[in-house]
Amino acid sequence: MPRLPRSVALFLPGAAVLLATETDLPARAAGLDLTLAQASAETALPNLPPSSAPSLSSRPDHGPAAYLAHWADRARDARASQPEWSSPLVTTTALLEQRFRLDTTFQHAGNGADTAVLDGGKGLDLIVSRTEELQLGLMPYDIRSNTASGKGQLTGFGDWPFVRFKQRLASSPESAGNYILSAWLQVQAPVGITALTNRAWTLLPTLGFGKGWGPFDIQGTVGAAIPTGREGKTGTQVLSNTAFQYRFLGVLWPQVEVNWTYYPDGQRGGKNQVFLTPGLVVGRLPLARHLNLTVGAGYQSAVAPSYRISPLTPAYNHAWIVTSRLSF
Repeated sequence: MPRLPRSVALFLPGAAVLLATETDLPARAAGLDLTLAQASAETALPNLPPSSAPSLSSRPDHGPAAYLAHWADRARDARASQPEWSSPLVTTTALLEQRFRLDTTFQHAGNGADTAVLDGGKGLDLIVSRTEELQLGLMPYDIRSNTASGKGQLTGFGDWPFVRFKQRLASSPESAGNYILSAWLQVQAPVGITALTNRAWTLLPTLGFGKGWGPFDIQGTVGAAIPTGREGKTGTQVLSNTAFQYRFLGVLWPQVEVNWTYYPDGQRGGKNQVFLTPGLVVGRLPLARHLNLTVGAGYQSAVAPSYRISPLTPAYNHAWIVTSRLSF
């Protein structure tokens, strides 16, 4: 059996000691345990005083197992550093949330079409760091009936806003500044049925904000829906939502929202639509330890522009919105 060169033989013991004492090597960050027993490490470093010898208890946790073990602590810390408002019915909150949300919208359009939209692109929100959230969206499912327009009934999936990444930029709890500022990007895949797809990937960058004064708060968003193709047909949309909320009895959140969409190009180029959405959200209602239920409903009405059949503007005349959320 060939012998190792002398330089390699001298190097290996020193490398073993270095691996035993280093705390920030990439291999350890990846979850590999390259440490020796504490007693062996102290023996290998006889010149170190006992107080300076490395200990397992002083080393930070690393790896997927440690990340999952501290998930609840991370969510608790993130929530503690922001206001405790309720998420509005339509306006996407700038708050970091950890929950499963399912909404249903019952729309009635000016052409006589009644459409139930199940989910509407909500889904699972996860707080992945103390300032970041990841949403894994569900596919919206449309059920259209009573179509006086002559297009007939329709059922099927729409385009899928499958992922959203939110970065909280600044926040303060209600006991201090009572505000929040976040930015996020959502990606929508063109996987809907023929009648419900834009046939183009869509990017939805958004800036969200909020400010509270005691039991009253204002939450809002400014963003856009930007298709990566077929702009002449679908067009870019500029979106703005503002919600006014008041909290009383601890769990009741009456609200009024203004939802505005402007179409700079596309088939509705130069037009805009404005909805008013009064509603009530109730929550968070404790179900179990770290598990809370929120429910709510609202009625959305188009106030502008005047009805136009082709292209259909506003997209619908009015709608009932029902929401349910399980926070954990």
